[in-house]
Amino acid sequence: MLAIRCKLLVKKFMKTRFLAIHPLIGTKHKPSQLRYQQRSVYYWWWAYLRRNDEYLACCSRGGTGWLAGLYADFGDVRSDDFRSWWGGKQQQGPYLFGEQPSDFVVKKIESKAGWQPGWDVDEKVLTVAVNLTVGKRKLQADFARLLEKEHKGRRGRVAMASVKSTARYPLHRNFSVHSLKMMLAAYDAWAANEQLPRDQRKRQWELGESIRLVPNAITTKNDINAVDKRNTMSAAFNRAVKNARNIIANTARGEFPNSSPPSKQ
Repeated sequence: MLAIRCKLLVKKFMKTRFLAIHPLIGTKHKPSQLRYQQRSVYYWWWAYLRRNDEYLACCSRGGTGWLAGLYADFGDVRSDDFRSWWGGKQQQGPYLFGEQPSDFVVKKIESKAGWQPGWDVDEKVLTVAVNLTVGKRKLQADFARLLEKEHKGRRGRVAMASVKSTARYPLHRNFSVHSLKMMLAAYDAWAANEQLPRDQRKRQWELGESIRLVPNAITTKNDINAVDKRNTMSAAFNRAVKNARNIIANTARGEFPNSSPPSKQ
């Protein structure tokens, strides 16, 4: 079954549609740079999942335990090679995050029997009658005006709350890639700091400065605003770590990016 799924995905990969920007991974002989992979929210889903200790334990057991269902979809994420995970033989990325193809774009209805029960308001299907005795240019102009009025799509980033995603794992909410990157950097700095002997640990504002979390709150020599800046940096760092920990925990629920405290299971 897995082999069949992989073959189908390879054929459809180039036509896969995503709600968010997908990572550019390049080819086997000319892979894309890491920054092109990290521009996508889907890269950060993988990166945050790799910090989830429960999921990593599931990987080390070969996919057994209470996260076995999630493992069956996401697989082993312990390797640092995102490119191979996303677009390798199993085509993990398109399978998990690609929108399911629509059964039609424009369709001629020959009779009443051609109307589908699922074409209700939620499906956003527009029914139009076209007078074929009118010239094509007039029809095209009228249809363009009608489409402009009825089609509510707008350019720019899609608000996830307003979209009905058909992906196996839809995005939980909108989040900027920069914010996801900085929150994870804060979490990694905090986690590394916790491993040090207590007398060697840095303070929160120092950790924040080390990753330039809030550039305008970085202190300089003889800075008269040092106390206020350090308080600002400490608060921002603590908030970033808290959000990152919640997002990491919620990856085990198949949700991303969800910074709300995970509910007890």
